[in-house]
Amino acid sequence: MESAQELEKSLFSKLNENAIGSARFKNVKIIRAFLSSPGKQRSGAIEKFEQTQLKSWSEFFDSFETNPLTPEQRLAIVADEDATLVLAGAGSGKTSVITAKAGYFLKAGIRKPEEILLLAFARDAAAEMSERIEQKCGEPVEARTFHALSYDIIGHVEGGKPALAAHATDNKAFLVLIRDILIAIAAGAAEASKAIINWFTSGRLEAKSEWDFKQKHDYYTYLEKEELRTLQGDQVKSYEELLISNWLYENGVEYEYEPDYEFDTSNPTKRNYCPDFRLTESGVYLEHFGVRKMVSRGEERLETAPWVDRDDYLEGM
Repeated sequence: MESAQELEKSLFSKLNENAIGSARFKNVKIIRAFLSSPGKQRSGAIEKFEQTQLKSWSEFFDSFETNPLTPEQRLAIVADEDATLVLAGAGSGKTSVITAKAGYFLKAGIRKPEEILLLAFARDAAAEMSERIEQKCGEPVEARTFHALSYDIIGHVEGGKPALAAHATDNKAFLVLIRDILIAIAAGAAEASKAIINWFTSGRLEAKSEWDFKQKHDYYTYLEKEELRTLQGDQVKSYEELLISNWLYENGVEYEYEPDYEFDTSNPTKRNYCPDFRLTESGVYLEHFGVRKMVSRGEERLETAPWVDRDDYLEGM
């Protein structure tokens, strides 16, 4: 680019149409237009290429997976850059993008099977990617884990492979190692300690409440998957209860979660009342209710989640 800029100053800017002819001068103008705004010219060319590819390969993208790929997935696949970074949440289809991109390379003749290497963290995921591509494209593509690739590189460079550490194949040993590392980091840096606590309290979880679900089954499936466990070790029944529990724990307020009420309220059809929290020192009970204050036509009322019977819940409160 620097050489081209020098040519612009020393040659292109001084050329005369009458001297070199209209046809050559037209080509010079194209070059000069590119040099004046290379970024814009490049972006335009990329967009034109991507739109052409998306149209040409639409049928492939419609049928590669069980469901048609989304516009965002298709764009990530046809993007022809040295590196393409795809940021997306769990279960959103990143693996589909990787396998479909490899399939697109093969079908379009952009790459040969031996020129493609797929990497995954787990052996099962790597095997699944390779199988899916062979099933769709009829050609096997190598898929490996990061660990296997790294181990082979070490063996090639060093002339031999070292013995694996115990935690490489023993999940329990691996968890002990991670725990010891976190303890050492937390002990040496207050900010790191705070970040680690925040991660284990809520950062690792998908923060959802009853209002995010239309069906009771979906809500309880979410609770089971997330396993909302507090710093004290209790498994609670809502994300809000998790926040309350961890706030009490972090602020040194001793509490019991769902203890038996000191007065017997049970009957043949109903178990004894168990409040959400009992503060150990004061004996005060805390109850969290799954309601929200809503204002409609100037009137304030309590509302429950879509799948909860509002009248029954309020009566229970």
